[in-house]
Order: sequence, then structure tokens, then C-alpha cells
Amino acid sequence: MEDLRERIAYLQGLTEGLKFEEGREEARIIKQIIDILGDLVDEVEELRASQEDLEDYLESIDEDLYGDEDEFDLEESNEAENKEDAAKDEADYECDEDDDIEYVEVECPKCHDIICFDADIVDEEDVIEVTCPNCNEVVYVNDGSMPPPQRSGRPARHARPSEDQEDL
Repeated sequence: MEDLRERIAYLQGLTEGLKFEEGREEARIIKQIIDILGDLVDEVEELRASQEDLEDYLESIDEDLYGDEDEFDLEESNEAENKEDAAKDEADYECDEDDDIEYVEVECPKCHDIICFDADIVDEEDVIEVTCPNCNEVVYVNDGSMPPPQRSGRPARHARPSEDQEDL
């Protein structure tokens, strides 16, 4: 920009050195053109300053978003780990040897989890749907539309209480 300012100053000096007559049309036109060029240089400098400010602002937003993205990825990773841990905990059943309830095991067709429920449901007169607690898929209906599951004859398994339930 300084180069343009110097060139405009040079033009102003030339016009003064040529000693145009003040009243002539050519002198007024050249003087106006040089003034307009000076104004244009000022405007371009303001635009450059605004653009630099916008670039700095955009860069700071980009850095903030990059930081937020890292935090989000970390949170997402932690959530996935927590879900995996919860799934492992649900898969680790403890047998209660003192409980004489006969139960039935059915594999969920959607998530392939083993669902255990009281064998008396199979013979119940009322229609009962057994759903998978993980994906809410219906795994058994005692209305005769599904083949009867095999009874295991073993005591029912109970999932370990979660940390929240232990406090109760």
C-alpha cells in the first residue's frame, strides 16, 4: 500500500510541476482522478485490515472448535467404554443357588444377548411378551406364535446389581 501512496504522491507532484492553469478542465479532471485514487488506497487499506481481523477471528474459532472436537471425541470414547463395561457387567451373571425358580433362556434375535425369564410365563393363560432389556426386541410371546423355549431346570440367574442399585 505504501508503494501506491508514493505513486499517487508522485502524480500529485507532477501535476503541480506541470503548472496546469487552475481554470482549465483538464487540470480539474486530473486533480479529481488523483484524489479518487488516494481515497481508493484508503479504502483498500481498511478492507485489508478488516480481512486480517476476520482471519484472526476465524482462526480463533477454528482453534476453539478443534479443542471442542477433541473434548467431544474424548467424551464419545468414554461413553463407548462405559457402554462396553455395562454390557460386560450385564453378561456376568451370578447364580443364586438358594433360589428354586425354574427359568428359561432365550437368545435375542437382534442383539444375541441371552434373556432369562421365569418358566411359569410359558404356561401362563394371559398373553405375555418377553422383551430384551438391551434392545427392546420381543424374544418370546406365550400365545403359541413362537415355539416353546427349552426349560433349563437350573435356578434363575440374576444380574449383579449395578452401583446405583447397591446404594438403595
